Order: sequence, then C-alpha cells, then structure tokens
Amino acid sequence: MKLKLYYSDGGKHPVLGQIYHQRQEFSGDLEVARYQRYLANTLTSIAQNIEDCDRILSKIKMFEEGKIKTLEVEGNDVDIFISNNFVQININVNEDWVGQEEGRFSLEEFKAVLSAWRKFLNLPETLSSEITTEL
Repeated sequence: MKLKLYYSDGGKHPVLGQIYHQRQEFSGDLEVARYQRYLANTLTSIAQNIEDCDRILSKIKMFEEGKIKTLEVEGNDVDIFISNNFVQININVNEDWVGQEEGRFSLEEFKAVLSAWRKFLNLPETLSSEITTEL
C-alpha cells in the first residue's frame, strides 16, 4: 500500500494569487478505499498543522512507553481511539463509519501516515512538493 501526499492546482484567486489544494491518495491493493476513507481523508480533520502532528505523535510516544493506557484523539467529526490491540478511527458524520472493523489499523500504520503528513506539511506549497510512503 502506498500513500502519496501532494498539492494540486486550485487556480488563481484575484487577491490571494495561486491556490493549492492538499491531496492525500492511497494506491496499491484491494483495501485502497478503506485506507483512503479512514486514514487519508481524516488527516486534515485531526492534524491541520505541524503542531497538531507533534502533539499526537508525542501522546503516542507516551502511550508506547506505558505512561498512559489508552489514548483518544479528537478531531473535526473524527475520533481516534488507540489501545494495545489497534487504532480505531471513527468518522462521526456517518453512523455506518463509527465503530466499524474497517476503521481499525495497526499503531505502526497510523504513525507512518501521521509522520508522512508531518513531513508533507513542512514542504512549501508548490506543485513539486510531494511525499510518498509505503505501508
């Protein structure tokens, strides 16, 4: 499974100038839709900037060190619950996307996606800025 993070052309605004849209896109195997919905599409809801990424990654480190037993990350219409067994991502705008097994991922997958997103947010907003990571 491969995650590509990049900017697309949003056109020219008369006052703001060139507009870029952040894109998150999974490709690879049969579970692309699941990874796209729960991991890629929720990134901007839980981590809109580098500071959000750092805060979440710091809490994950505390969890891994045993300083906290469970971890909940709240975002815009998204809740993420981290326990010893898995990461559960709930998209609250649709009841069918809450508490579902398809919203479960390993902690390693979640950290890899969040870390790639953090690196991407450090890049300048240009069409040539891109991060690709393998899960």
